[in-house]
Amino acid sequence: MELVNHLHQQEKVNTYFQSQLVYWKDVYSITGVQAEIIRDRHAAVLSWIDSLALAPGSRVLEIGCGAGFLAIALALRGLRVYAIDSVESMVELARQHAVEAGAASQLSLNVGDIYALAFEDACFDLVLAIGVIPWVEHASLAIREMARVTRPGGHVIITTANSTGLASLLDPLVSPAFSPLKRRVKAVLHRPSPGMTFHGNHFIDKTLAGVGLIKTRGMTRGFGFSFFRHPVFPEPIGTSLHQRLQRLANRNVPGFRSIGMAYLVLARKQDQVIQ
Repeated sequence: MELVNHLHQQEKVNTYFQSQLVYWKDVYSITGVQAEIIRDRHAAVLSWIDSLALAPGSRVLEIGCGAGFLAIALALRGLRVYAIDSVESMVELARQHAVEAGAASQLSLNVGDIYALAFEDACFDLVLAIGVIPWVEHASLAIREMARVTRPGGHVIITTANSTGLASLLDPLVSPAFSPLKRRVKAVLHRPSPGMTFHGNHFIDKTLAGVGLIKTRGMTRGFGFSFFRHPVFPEPIGTSLHQRLQRLANRNVPGFRSIGMAYLVLARKQDQVIQ
């Protein structure tokens, strides 16, 4: 029964992202606070990866590659990138973008499952899951599988939906404080799209540590405000507000550094203990 439930949930997630194909194709060129936040997250992750100074040819796995923009950026940096996504049309879109960018020879793209990665143990120098964990039912199992394919001394970068993010707490459809209301609204609206799962930052840190992944860096990003999933502020006010609050978070100003809508974590896999 659990397997059936997992497959049903994954089918809903795949259908949802299939419907968003055009959005993810254009997300780096369109306006709007959500697109701005995604581009900001992309830049932050690339900055972390550059700081690792990985050797040319290092093996990188990106889970949930979407339209392929991050995977392509890494391939063009001389890394050997393996990218997977659970949505076949996303993989095809990423292949198209890789060819257009001249990165196809450095990039392997396939359909894959985060719970059952088709790779040997300890075979990657870096494993990424950007914007993926909020869409899986069992975050701990997914993170365990990511740790399995990461070599000792290698790194993992994930992003999660921050359950204590300011935007999350204010929207009745996602805030824990409004759980009874949220259930009633969903019952009335019969929302067809799958819901995201929000996690506490301490839960994520503990889950990483439990599989031998020790956090080395962490931050929150994104201040897009919504009410019942509809933007509160019109553009360009919404984008301007996000940028101002993000600058405060970037400076580690207390009260702002931990309340972004996404939690980004860079972790290192512990070296194997010699018996």
